[in-house]
Amino acid sequence: MNRLVYFPEPGRAEAIRVALTLSKLEWEDIEVDGAVYTEMKNNGELPWKMLPVLQTPNGTLAESSAILRFVGKSAGLVPENSYQAAKADEFMDGMGPLARALDTTFYISDIDEKISLRKKLFSKGGDGANNLQLLDDKVAESKTGWAAGTDEMSIADLKLFTELFGLFSGDNDGIDASMISGYSNLMAYHGKVANEPRIREHYSGITEDNIRWTYLPGAFN
Repeated sequence: MNRLVYFPEPGRAEAIRVALTLSKLEWEDIEVDGAVYTEMKNNGELPWKMLPVLQTPNGTLAESSAILRFVGKSAGLVPENSYQAAKADEFMDGMGPLARALDTTFYISDIDEKISLRKKLFSKGGDGANNLQLLDDKVAESKTGWAAGTDEMSIADLKLFTELFGLFSGDNDGIDASMISGYSNLMAYHGKVANEPRIREHYSGITEDNIRWTYLPGAFN
C-alpha cells in the first residue's frame, strides 16, 4: 500500500492525487495538519524536511515532481518517447518560478501587507504576472495543446493544471480568479484539460463552493 502524506488543500500534492487515482496502484490519502507535519519532520520521517511524501513498500519518496514522475508511469502519463518524456520533465522543472513566487509572502503576519505584496506580484511587471505570461506563451507554442507538446496528456499537464489554477481558488489572501482570467491561452488550456474525460470524471463530485472549484469545466467563465 502506498500512502500519500500532505495537507488537506490541493497544493503541491494535487497532481499526485490525480495520477494515483488514474493509476493501478493501491494508495491511501493521508491528510495532516501543521502539528503532525512538525512531528514528522522532527522524527526524521521527511527526507527533505518537507511534504508531500509518498510512503511506498520500498521506502519513502519526497519532492512532488519526483513522486509525480514515479506515479505517472503507472498511470500512463509519462510518454514512451524519450524526447517527449524529457520535454514533460523540462516543463515541470520550468514551473519552479511559479511555485516560488509566493514563498516570500507566506510568513508575513500582517494581512494587509501580505495582500498588498501579492497584488503587486500579479500586477503588470510583477514576478507572478511575468510568470503567467511565460506560461501563456508556452502553451500557445504547443502544436498538440498539451503543455509540453506531447501527443497525449502527460504529468506536465497534471502539474500545470493543478498548481497553476489552484492558486486562484480564493484560498490565498490577495489572489483571485480575475488575475488569470485575462490570459487567453491559459484559459483555452484550462478548458482542454478540465474537459479531458479522465479529469472531468475525477472532479465530477466537486461543487462550486469546494476549494477545488477551479478544476471544473468553465470555472473561469
